[in-house]
Amino acid sequence: MTGDLVTADEARAALRLDDDFPDTTIELAITGASDAVMAYLKRKLPYSDEDPCPPNVKQATLLLTGIFLRDPDGVEAQTWEQGYLPWAVCNLLHQRRDPAME
Repeated sequence: MTGDLVTADEARAALRLDDDFPDTTIELAITGASDAVMAYLKRKLPYSDEDPCPPNVKQATLLLTGIFLRDPDGVEAQTWEQGYLPWAVCNLLHQRRDPAME
C-alpha cells in the first residue's frame, strides 16, 4: 500500500465484491478514494504504523471506493456539492477535518 488507506482485500470483503472482479479496477478506485479523503482532511503525511489510519477514515474510504465502483462514469457525482465528497463520506470525516483555509 503506497498512499492507499485500505487494501484491495479489505475493499473486496467490505464491498462484497466477487472474486473475479478485476483487482486493477479495485485498486484504481481505492487510490482515487484515498487521495480524495486525504485532500478533504488536508492531511499531507500518509498514515503509518506510528500514526495508524483511524477506523472512521478507513470506513469513509471504503464507502467512497464503493461509490466509485458503482458509478464509474461519475453520473452520481453530479449531485455532489462542488468541492465536497458525498454527504455520508463527509459525515464520517467531519470531526477530523480542519475547516481553516490553507
